Amino acid sequence: TVTPTTVPLTWTAPAEDPRAPILGWEVRYTVDGAVHSAVVTGSSATGFTIGGGAGSPVSTALAKGAAVTGIVVRAVNSVGTSAISNVVATSTLKEVGAVSDLALGTVTPTTIALTWTAPVEDPRAPITGYEVRYTVNGVVHSVVLTGSALTGFTIGGGTGSPVSAALPPGAVVSDIDVRPINSVGTTTSSNKVGTTTLQVAPAVTTLASG
Repeated sequence: TVTPTTVPLTWTAPAEDPRAPILGWEVRYTVDGAVHSAVVTGSSATGFTIGGGAGSPVSTALAKGAAVTGIVVRAVNSVGTSAISNVVATSTLKEVGAVSDLALGTVTPTTIALTWTAPVEDPRAPITGYEVRYTVNGVVHSVVLTGSALTGFTIGGGTGSPVSAALPPGAVVSDIDVRPINSVGTTTSSNKVGTTTLQVAPAVTTLASG
């Protein structure tokens, strides 16, 4: 399984001449345009993890979202190195892209509705939830929502973890943002929005009698 920092490989060893048995394997690959090569010693090896800290030179951990292309394996014996295997390519996992269209919905004296469009996700690391962050009268809050299909949330609506409690009328709610979560982690902030909850109309101060 591909992870944020590794790409595991498997293969079947080819038939060999017992007079010149396989001694090891050369794994070649390109990471974001840079060519790498690692030698694996041993005739019985049928797999290798790019970025797993093995091989010679050592195959170091990959960056999240790295494009790993041109992956080939070649058998090595006392005569030399074989032709290349079939070529495979992939990319390491990374966080989901940011939400870009966070918008305000209906505002009441105690709640603020939010809507957004889910960003494109990698099916290997799908969205598992969202983090909603917001500031109420200067105090920062964070609520985690579970579920991949969510496209909205109501601040103050009594859901989320921890529960988003009802807001006070006239509260200043700023720096609202939404961040998708997947198995790799939490992505960067969405666009930010802010507003105030509704409040009772101000008292009349100009009342006068005839």
